[in-house]
Amino acid sequence: MSRISRHTRVVLASILTVVLVLSVAAFAGASPGNGKPGKPSKKKDAPSAAQYQYGPSGKQYGKTKVTLCHKGKKTITVGKPAAKAHLRHGDKLGRCP
Repeated sequence: MSRISRHTRVVLASILTVVLVLSVAAFAGASPGNGKPGKPSKKKDAPSAAQYQYGPSGKQYGKTKVTLCHKGKKTITVGKPAAKAHLRHGDKLGRCP
């Protein structure tokens, strides 16, 4: 009888250990909220609008360069995908005078 109860205890301890490890892993993988239901949390590594304007980071975008007059003061050269955003906020094509 003691052999069966010892075997049962080992099996139960193994099952409880597996359940505990899985529940800790589930909570560790959950993202933290900001305390307000229905609103996503703001994380430092969250994508910004600029990443969608200029293309994903780590990729080779903008191999074709465009020369712009930035804020009417400084001539800059940017990748072609970034030129659209610069033109929208007032920069002009070409070198500054």
